[in-house]
Amino acid sequence: MSAPPQAPDPQPALIELQDASRSVRLPDDSLLTILAGVNLTVQSGEHIGIVGRSGTGKSTLLNLLGLLDRPSDGAMLWAGTPVQRLSGRAAARIRGRDIGFVFQQFNLLPGRTALENVAAPLLYATGREFRRRKDIAAAMLDRLGLGHRLDELPTNLSGGEQQRVAIARALVRGPRVVLADEPTGALDVETGRMVMGMLDEATRESGSALITITHDPAIAMMAGRRFRLAGGRLHPGEAGHPGGSLHSAASGNAGVANAEEGA
Repeated sequence: MSAPPQAPDPQPALIELQDASRSVRLPDDSLLTILAGVNLTVQSGEHIGIVGRSGTGKSTLLNLLGLLDRPSDGAMLWAGTPVQRLSGRAAARIRGRDIGFVFQQFNLLPGRTALENVAAPLLYATGREFRRRKDIAAAMLDRLGLGHRLDELPTNLSGGEQQRVAIARALVRGPRVVLADEPTGALDVETGRMVMGMLDEATRESGSALITITHDPAIAMMAGRRFRLAGGRLHPGEAGHPGGSLHSAASGNAGVANAEEGA
């Protein structure tokens, strides 16, 4: 009798932090701990929201998740591989190919059009992707409602349009994870909701994981899982509303805000 077929091994988590800490040495030789004992698992396709005030370690956590830094203690795995085993060049390749960044201040190239800004990451691609970079960039901008603004410079675009260009740039290479650092912080509330909805929808359609790091509980409410970062530690929050909207999440806003005040 033949043995029953073996079930396929489950895919490793996309990102996994295991009791990860990050400390820096100060000029007086004392040690400042910025993150302490952080545990987080990120699966492909999920949306995670992390709420934290300034000074709680948000930037340091973003640097770890984006392979810009490494834990001082504990472990971090990227697709099952410990990041300590990755050379600087290997980490840079992963960042360029598999990680998209969306920043509060957009960080667009001022002398380049919307199309040129979005096509910029494809300059590091090869083969057909490189040759068709302008077509690919134009299609991504059209998907985000900017097909009629391809040739505009950033100075001729509204704040919401600039952030949509930045989102298109982050998504153009089909990253496995998108890291959004205060993606609506420079926008008014209504524009921020619209832009965040587009980012959430675009990553869900592409299957990318989305990690939003923000001080705004209303933005975090969109996520399927939410956490609160306080004192360098990550605390699990209530489940969010997968596939929902910021408008439908508004009723939970006050409770999260109260939790933040008590942090």
